[in-house]
Amino acid sequence: MLSLFSKLIKENLLLAFLVCFILLFSSTAFASKTALIYHSNYSDAHTNVKAQLEADGYTVTLSTTGTVDENLINSYDVVWDMKYNNSIGSNGKTRYQNFVQAGGVLVLVGENNQNFSNNNQTIEAFIENKLGGTVGLVGNTNGCAYNCTNNNNSNTITTTNTDITDSDYGSDVAVYPYGTYFTGDGTWVAKNGNGQVLWMRWSGNQLPSGYTGAAYITFDINQFESPFDKAKMANLISDTYENFLTVVNITPTTNQSSTITTDKARTGNGVKMNVDGDGNTINIEQTGENNFVIGTDWSSDSQITGNSNTVNIDQGNVTTSGNSGNNGIALDITGNTNTLNISQGDYATDTGDHRLWLDIDGSTNTLTLQQRNNGTTSSEHYMSLDLDSSSNVITMQQLDNGDKTVFVDINNSNNAVDITQSGTGEHFLDLTLGTGSYAHDVDISQTGSGDHAARVDLDGYSTDFDLSQTGSTDQDYNIDMTCGVQAGCTLSTTQGN
Repeated sequence: MLSLFSKLIKENLLLAFLVCFILLFSSTAFASKTALIYHSNYSDAHTNVKAQLEADGYTVTLSTTGTVDENLINSYDVVWDMKYNNSIGSNGKTRYQNFVQAGGVLVLVGENNQNFSNNNQTIEAFIENKLGGTVGLVGNTNGCAYNCTNNNNSNTITTTNTDITDSDYGSDVAVYPYGTYFTGDGTWVAKNGNGQVLWMRWSGNQLPSGYTGAAYITFDINQFESPFDKAKMANLISDTYENFLTVVNITPTTNQSSTITTDKARTGNGVKMNVDGDGNTINIEQTGENNFVIGTDWSSDSQITGNSNTVNIDQGNVTTSGNSGNNGIALDITGNTNTLNISQGDYATDTGDHRLWLDIDGSTNTLTLQQRNNGTTSSEHYMSLDLDSSSNVITMQQLDNGDKTVFVDINNSNNAVDITQSGTGEHFLDLTLGTGSYAHDVDISQTGSGDHAARVDLDGYSTDFDLSQTGSTDQDYNIDMTCGVQAGCTLSTTQGN
């Protein structure tokens, strides 16, 4: 604990999604793990925590500002608030709430209640008013500063963190004769020799429905200083986030991988088309290598049934010279005013191995789809799209070298979806919009030399969703979002360098 004199001279997620309920969001989507430490420049406490975070592979930002960043979830996986002498404020509490809701790990460090009760009460209010927990501060809340002699951890934390002591600090330091613990309905993480809780965590079903992160509270700042047992404290620091932040690794499912493998094995030339209906305008050009248009079972007629469809298909260096790859395209369009412009390998140096699979069954769709690479024969692009509804406007591109894969399943009406995959990286996207009565407006961009992947499932009244994955560092993102209000919800995420 800070001496009374020392303390007297020391100076002092995006908006909430309305009532959107985020069912699953892995903030460890950042391939490069990131952490933020708010601190007050006291001793080496914050630099010790920083060192352990960096040892665990995190890029750490230090900040002495008294204002909590309003956009934490787009920038950080872990936040440590070590500003023991500065209350987080109402805006800070809301922003921390959003951060925990969206999957972030938050650690709040309090101080002795004699001189810093305002900050401690703010922490208590945050747990109770924002996270729905209960916590009681007992005595002076000196925390783990001087009289923690047997700081054993609960079974929820690894057993390597036992016996965090202050034995290295020396016996000549005064000890305040007050109770030094708190109570609450969270999971205890560390206790003193008397069995009193000095660290507590709220996570899982201890948080409101849909919250996927974790929040810790502890007292006080001195427990992180060098004189204490750094090895054991380092293990505890690591466990605060390693138990909750698992790196997301988004890859095609077993069924998706099987589908890609099966579709890539198809070969054939020519067009098998069965157009039945009125007012269709179809232009197909195929030159180059092994191009074909065929039904979605890759053997029957392509079909296009019903009403005012306009379909333009180009494949394989149609307007330019060069080598062309083994392209595909399968259709099955049933009904009503669809307009499709599809181009695969229509590029001078394209040598890609493309497939494009469509099954629409809807009305008034406008789709512009394109696949091509820049001349690398090992680069493969794959698309699969199943709409089953009406009034969609969709633009999808897969450009440049590097494998690109998109699966889209909409089953809803009035969507506007704009997806771009470009750059030399290998990109993967699995998007399902689901059912609902209102429009989705989705913009997704995966660009750069990094290998980026995302799995997104939006349902209900979600009106706006933006995801940008850029740069040379691999990025992964996973969200399953249900919005519960007709006015809709907005979520924007940027990953990359």
